[in-house]
Amino acid sequence: MNIDLSSYRQRFLDYVSGFRDVPDAAPLRLKVEHTFRVVEHAQRIVDSLAEDAFETAWAENADVCRAVVLAALYHDCGRFPQFRRYRTFLDAKSVNHALLSFQTIRDGDFLRGETRRVRHLVQCGVLLHNRYALSPKLNTEARFVTDAVRDSDKLDIFRVMVGYLDHALPERDAVLLHVQDEPDRWTPKIAEDVMEGRVSRYTDLKFVNDFRLLLGTWTLELRFAATRRALAESGLMESVLSGLPDAPALLPAKKKLYALLEHCREGGGERP
Repeated sequence: MNIDLSSYRQRFLDYVSGFRDVPDAAPLRLKVEHTFRVVEHAQRIVDSLAEDAFETAWAENADVCRAVVLAALYHDCGRFPQFRRYRTFLDAKSVNHALLSFQTIRDGDFLRGETRRVRHLVQCGVLLHNRYALSPKLNTEARFVTDAVRDSDKLDIFRVMVGYLDHALPERDAVLLHVQDEPDRWTPKIAEDVMEGRVSRYTDLKFVNDFRLLLGTWTLELRFAATRRALAESGLMESVLSGLPDAPALLPAKKKLYALLEHCREGGGERP
């Protein structure tokens, strides 16, 4: 299902152009690139639905599929005013960027011309895409859209992080949320999350290795088989995990993460 976003892409670019005056704005340029890659991943999820045994029923739901791609386009609109005001992407030290994104598209009438149903689903996907956990009371359509945005977002974050985990690039501190670069250290709580099958929290991260472990736990949340296969085929997870130290105390967690990756490689099926 090909979804034409040409007018919305331009609306997004017009919005972004208003932040050209931000000093040292390289992290914001990364967010523009990230946004369009997330849109590509979201479109691939929509295209894969007819072949996904667990998601086939959604393939012909045009409003939901349209909402998925629009929510992917607008999911990080709040990152731009966040960085201008606070000079960080760390929500805990600034503002909830998903809430700010929601307010931006609502108050800026970014979805004019869309049906009420599509607008509601897009706003849900944007508002909820960064939640640690989603409410079981969320209706099935809103949950589907939000899951698709979360999968698409995570898949591109893997790509972004591989470049910054191992290289001292200018935007590294902002992208990695100001964690400490100590190659032989990690937080035991994050390794414990891995062993207990729990997704780690940003607020618990202290070291670069914690970021590697966090990314590994994200495989637990990926809903769509297409996303899991894409991650396995990309080689990105191997790059993330290869930087972890060989300390015996960390070996069980590393083995667990490689096992999760193997599940993705085997074709996905249901979540691990």
